[in-house]
Amino acid sequence: MKSFFVISIGLFILFPSCAPKKANLITCDLKRSDYTEVIRASGTIQAVNTVNIMAPMNYYGSMTVAWVIPESSQVAKDETICILECTAIMQMLEQELRNVETLQADFKKLEADNALNRAMLDARMKENKAGMAISQLDSVQMRYAPRIKQQLMALELEKSHIEEKKLQKKYQAEMTIDETEIRQLKSRIIQAGIRVQRMQDQVKSLTIVAPNSGMVAKSDSPDNMVYSMDGGILEMGSYLKVGSQVYPRMALMALPELTEMQVSVEVQEVDYKRISKGQKVDIIVDAAKALRTTGSVKRKSLAPKNSYTGESKIKMYEVIVSVDSCHSRMPPGLSARCDIFISQVRDTVVVPTLAIFEKDSLKIVYVAEGDKFLQITVETGSSNSSQTIITKGLVGNETISLVEPPQNFIEKPKNSTHE
Repeated sequence: MKSFFVISIGLFILFPSCAPKKANLITCDLKRSDYTEVIRASGTIQAVNTVNIMAPMNYYGSMTVAWVIPESSQVAKDETICILECTAIMQMLEQELRNVETLQADFKKLEADNALNRAMLDARMKENKAGMAISQLDSVQMRYAPRIKQQLMALELEKSHIEEKKLQKKYQAEMTIDETEIRQLKSRIIQAGIRVQRMQDQVKSLTIVAPNSGMVAKSDSPDNMVYSMDGGILEMGSYLKVGSQVYPRMALMALPELTEMQVSVEVQEVDYKRISKGQKVDIIVDAAKALRTTGSVKRKSLAPKNSYTGESKIKMYEVIVSVDSCHSRMPPGLSARCDIFISQVRDTVVVPTLAIFEKDSLKIVYVAEGDKFLQITVETGSSNSSQTIITKGLVGNETISLVEPPQNFIEKPKNSTHE
C-alpha cells in the first residue's frame, strides 16, 4: 500500500512536466528608432600650428642649458623661456673687448704723434721762411758787399728756397703717411667692433624668448638629442634639463598655439577603410572636466603605423579630427575619446545582430506570436557588431527572440515575410 502511494505521487509529477508549454527564451520588443553607427577611438589632442624653438647658430663652442621654464607653462609673447650658456664665447668676447680698448688707445697715441710731427714741421717751415725774409732784407746790401760775400748771401738764399721745398714735400709725405696709418687703424677698430657686435648678438641669442603666446612642450622633432654634462645622451623626446648640452639649430622645445586644436587618433585597418573626410565626430576630454565638443574628420594618413601585439602585426592608421570649439580648454597632450559617425538612418527598424539567423542562404528572424514563434525571412541594410537595420520583413512593433527557439515552438508562415 505504501509502495502504491509513492508510485502514484511520482506519476502525478512526471506527466505534467511532459506537457508542451511556451519556450522560456530571451526576447526583445522592437520599436522604430534611429540607427547610428560609430567607430570609437582614443587619441591625443595637439595644436594645429606649432612653432619649434631652435637653439641659436653658434660657431664659438658648445652650449649648455643654464635655465629653462617648466614644461606645460603658459607663456606670453617675448617672455623668456630658456637661457643658454657658452663659456668659450664669453671668453672670446672679453678678449675682443680688450683688443678694442687697446686699438682705441693706439689710435689716440697715433693722432697725438702725428700732431706733434706736423707741429715740428710747421715750426721748421716758419723758421725757414723767417730766414728767407732776413736774407731778402739783406739783398740791398749785396750791391756794396764784396763779391765773395755776395756769393755767400746768394747761396744762403738759394739754400733757404731748397729747404722750403724740402720741408713742403716732407710735410705732404707726412700727411699722407699719417692719413694711411689712421685709416688702417680705424679699419682695424671697425673690424674689431663688428666682431664684438657679432659676439654680443650671439650672447643675446642665448636668451631665448617666446615668438608667440602659448604653452611650452617638449619637442617631437626626430633630431632632438640632448647631451648631459657627463657626456651621456638623454632620452629622445625628453624635455630640456638644466646642465644639458645642446648643439646649434637643435629643436629645444615646441610652442603650440592654443587658438586651434585637433585630435590625432589611431584606428585599425578594418575601421580605417570606413572612415571618410568630413564625417562628424563627438569628442570627450575626461581630463578637462569631461569636456564635450564636436568636430569632423580632417584627413587620413596614407602610410600605416605598425604596432606589434605579441606575434601578430597590426596595421594602425592615423586619422586627424578637427575641433569645432572649446580650443582654449583643450591643452595639447591630453587624451580624448572620439566617436566617429559612419552612418545615420532616421526612423527605421533596428534589431540586435545576434537575433538574425541564416538558413538556406536566407536571413531569418523569429517573431513571437502567441505561444509560438514565426520564422520570418528578412532583408538587412547597414549593420555592425551589435545592431542591424531591417529593410524588409518587419515593421517595428514585434517581439523577437534573441536565441533560436526549439523546433516544436517554430511555425513557418505561409508568407515568407511578416507584414
